[in-house]
Amino acid sequence: MTADSFPGTGGTTRGGGVQAPPPPAPPAEPVAAGPVLGFRELSERVIASAFERYPWLNRVLMGVLAVCTGTCVVAVVSRLSPLPLIPVPLFLVAGYGLWQARGVTERRQLVNWVLLFALAALIGFWLISVVGRWVE
Repeated sequence: MTADSFPGTGGTTRGGGVQAPPPPAPPAEPVAAGPVLGFRELSERVIASAFERYPWLNRVLMGVLAVCTGTCVVAVVSRLSPLPLIPVPLFLVAGYGLWQARGVTERRQLVNWVLLFALAALIGFWLISVVGRWVE
C-alpha cells in the first residue's frame, strides 16, 4: 500500500486517495460501422457454416427421417390401423428438402431447402403425437 491509497494522507491529489485516470479523448473521426445484418443474413450464415463445417450432418438427418418413417410403418402393423401413416408424406417432403440442400452452393437456396426440411419434419413430428393420442 502507498500513501495515496489512504484518504486524507498526502499524495498528489486534493483530498488524498487514489484517483481514476482522466477519460480518453474522443476519436477525431467517427468510426464507420459495418453493414447491419438482418435475421435472414444471420440465418444464412449459421446454416451455411453448419453445413460446411459438418458435411456428415445431411446424412445423419436423412437417417433420422428414415428411422421415423420406418417407425410409422411398423406402427401400422402393430396397431392394425393406417393412422400412423399420416406423417409419412411429410417425412418424404423433408427428405426431399435435404436431398436438394446437399448440392446447393448459394446460401439463399440452402436456407430455403433447410427451411422446407425443418417445417415438414416438425409438422410430421407433431402429427405423430396427434395420431398417438387418436390411436390410444
